[in-house]
Amino acid sequence: QQGVAATFTRDNHYIVFGAPGTYNWKGVVRAEQKNHTLDEMGIFDDGPYEVGGESLRKESLVPVPANSYLGFSLDSGKGIISQEEITFVSGAPRANHSGAVVLLKKDSDIQRALSSVHIFEGEGLASSFGYDVAVVDLNSDGWQDIVVGAPQYFERDGEIGGAAYVYINQEGKWDRVNPIRLNGTKDSMFGIAVENIGDVNKDGFPDIAVGAPYAKEFGKVYLYHGSRNGINTKPAQILEGEKNVPFFGYSITGNMDLDGNFYPDIAVGSLSDTVSVYRSRPVISIKKSLMISPDKIDLNMMNCEVASKLCLNIRSCFEYIASESNFNQEIILDYTFEADHERKKSGLPPRVHFTKPRSVPFSGSVILKGQKMEECVTSRLELEEKIKDKLRPIPVSLKIGLHTPESSVKPRRRQGRSLPDLTPILNADEPNTMHSEVQFLKEGCGSDNICHSNLKMHYRFCTKEGNEDKFAYFPMEDSVPVLVLKDQKEIALEITVTNNPSSAVHPLKDGEDAHEAKLVATFPDSLTYSTYREWKSFPEKLVSCGANPNGSQVDCELGNPFKRNSTVTFYVILSTTKVNVDTKELDINLKLETTSNQTNLKPITAKAKVVIELLLSLTGVAKPSQVYFGGNIIGESAMKSEHEIGSLIEYEFRITNLGKPLKTFGTAFLEIMWPKELRGGKWLLYLVSIHSKELGELQCTPQNEINLLNVQRSQNARIKREVSEKQTEGSQSFSLFRERKYKTLECNEEANCVNITCSLQGLDSKAVVVLRSRLWNSTFLEEFYKMSYLDIFVKARIGISAADNVKLANEATNVRVNVFPTKIVALYKQVPWWIILVAILAGLLMLALLVFLLWKCGFFKRDKKDQFDATYHKAEIHAQPSDKERLTSDA
Repeated sequence: QQGVAATFTRDNHYIVFGAPGTYNWKGVVRAEQKNHTLDEMGIFDDGPYEVGGESLRKESLVPVPANSYLGFSLDSGKGIISQEEITFVSGAPRANHSGAVVLLKKDSDIQRALSSVHIFEGEGLASSFGYDVAVVDLNSDGWQDIVVGAPQYFERDGEIGGAAYVYINQEGKWDRVNPIRLNGTKDSMFGIAVENIGDVNKDGFPDIAVGAPYAKEFGKVYLYHGSRNGINTKPAQILEGEKNVPFFGYSITGNMDLDGNFYPDIAVGSLSDTVSVYRSRPVISIKKSLMISPDKIDLNMMNCEVASKLCLNIRSCFEYIASESNFNQEIILDYTFEADHERKKSGLPPRVHFTKPRSVPFSGSVILKGQKMEECVTSRLELEEKIKDKLRPIPVSLKIGLHTPESSVKPRRRQGRSLPDLTPILNADEPNTMHSEVQFLKEGCGSDNICHSNLKMHYRFCTKEGNEDKFAYFPMEDSVPVLVLKDQKEIALEITVTNNPSSAVHPLKDGEDAHEAKLVATFPDSLTYSTYREWKSFPEKLVSCGANPNGSQVDCELGNPFKRNSTVTFYVILSTTKVNVDTKELDINLKLETTSNQTNLKPITAKAKVVIELLLSLTGVAKPSQVYFGGNIIGESAMKSEHEIGSLIEYEFRITNLGKPLKTFGTAFLEIMWPKELRGGKWLLYLVSIHSKELGELQCTPQNEINLLNVQRSQNARIKREVSEKQTEGSQSFSLFRERKYKTLECNEEANCVNITCSLQGLDSKAVVVLRSRLWNSTFLEEFYKMSYLDIFVKARIGISAADNVKLANEATNVRVNVFPTKIVALYKQVPWWIILVAILAGLLMLALLVFLLWKCGFFKRDKKDQFDATYHKAEIHAQPSDKERLTSDA
């Protein structure tokens, strides 16, 4: 297998070739003198040299095991082990199943033998480490570095398909050198060819090329530049194969100037009948300048041709320099001016624009006729009106690039040359941008033109009264403000900001104008921004606030600038609609910002404790409020229908939510202390059913206390009530004859109560819970027949399954029912027979006495008849004088 790899030494003194099949595929490397004249003349003996000895041919001297393929790849050079002695580098891609690279030199003990100096071991199983090798001084330190290809290296969980290892020489010491690994894409066979291609960019550091013939499409070749640190791991350029040229990059050669332009060119082979030759383009460096006038912006000095405008003049000059002094080609340089580009990136409007045309950025082209021939361009910027940022300088940048010719324009050929001239490229190691800036002439700042502000902030939580701008501070608890949240929809945060000198002794130390002063407030999820109110400010109105789309953050501009000795107080009004049971405290982050110089602006967290007071109103009523007992005693076992138990009583409890919807504050419940029975165990109130129209199916516990005896529900409850009321007329007729007795029955020593709890899940604004019950008639006939009336009290309250920071108001009520005995019970039980007899006798006696008195008064005597006869009178006629006679006599 001799000749699988062959090369010449750099001085062309030796020809070196490999024979990887020798000694059971261990392989050998052989070096022979190119010119045998001196040897034949007997002047000196110089080779040939071979691994294992040219004459001994001793297999044991081969430094790798069988099937290693030593000699599969070759390179050589001085400055590998020592500066004077040549070293041969050979790959053995199957050594130890991973591959190896062996450094060989002439053996001083064995005649005409090459012995191993150092061996590099491959790190990946079956990676073919050593498939190709290259010797190159990447960092130009005078010591040759080594590049090793391992095209079949892979990682199980990665996207790596091949690798190239770069070993940077440490002055001939290789024991502690850690390689730099360049990785290829998956299944690309990256590293199948590695080559020293010379200094293609003329930066003083040689470069390398790595082939990847199985890369996507048709194969690729990666170019890496050397550097002072060894190698730039990012490819400087990637050459891609063309259609019908399969496996482009299978072999590479370089470091030869084919077109005579003093730049090394590259030839790339493939597994086809095509070789691609790439000519290196000249590399030029651009010397550039950027000048702005005036160097400071005075907002009071308008210098534009247009009245009340302020302008900035820009001037840039260019010239190019090539590494080769005889390169003097005319080039076209494209340039772009851009101003205030950082604000543009942040989505803010720029503070300046170019006048002709009115745009940002501004682009143009300039022709450079030859090396070191300077050309200059100018442009003008105009300041926008009413800018806010007057403190930070306005940055101006210059970006350059070589003009790309039209595709229809063919490159110009030199006279007597078969190949056309190539357009140059810019030196990639030099920046193609340049930056400058122009400062504002600052007012209200110190002599150093730097504004040292002293912003201070104070805050207090407030409640807001309705739609009026009236605010009251939160109450304090252990020096912490407490929000007692009832039905208010908004709260406010009072903020006061000052900018005063921190020291009266040194008033000029700080407290200067604060440019672009603003407050940034960030709210928790439970609060959202609503609006703001400026309360008072000195010396002028300053505040303007704006929030983000979801109201979680607000930026309040305090003034530009916020001047020395200024004070402002304003209110940030916040909505509390998202406050729920999990909101135990409010944390609002407050931060003052300014573009002036102030380093002690640290964020402040405004904290407040949250107590939620639910305004749940509970009222109760009994229908009817007066009931009666009477009739016959019936045992419990004889009860078949509910009307047999006694009078119907319906307890109606109305719950009204006057505050926030209850859905976000846990689950409310109604707890009823129900007087079920007397202390002796006799029934008192029998609970038939519980229902609610607003809450749908009502869940109450304990469930077994509802209709415990499973009696049938009566359909004629209304008729029974009406009949009962008719029977009870006159039931108090005998109150004059006996002492009125009454008794109170409630949950104490008189009655045993059961706590009935009904869930109010789904309660929003109001709900009504109705308890249908029956008065146990037999118990009252047996125990309370002597009573004039009784009062039964049922107590109810509202509870809530929520956190400790939730409390209720108006949550308890008492409902009273008056119980009276019927008329029949009063006659039978309350009036003895002798009282009735005495009453009758007393009535007869009073009647006899009345008759006697009337008799004594003559009421029963009759008068004589003539006393009742009529008296008659006789009428007589007398003459009356005439009117005339009467008048005469009067005269």
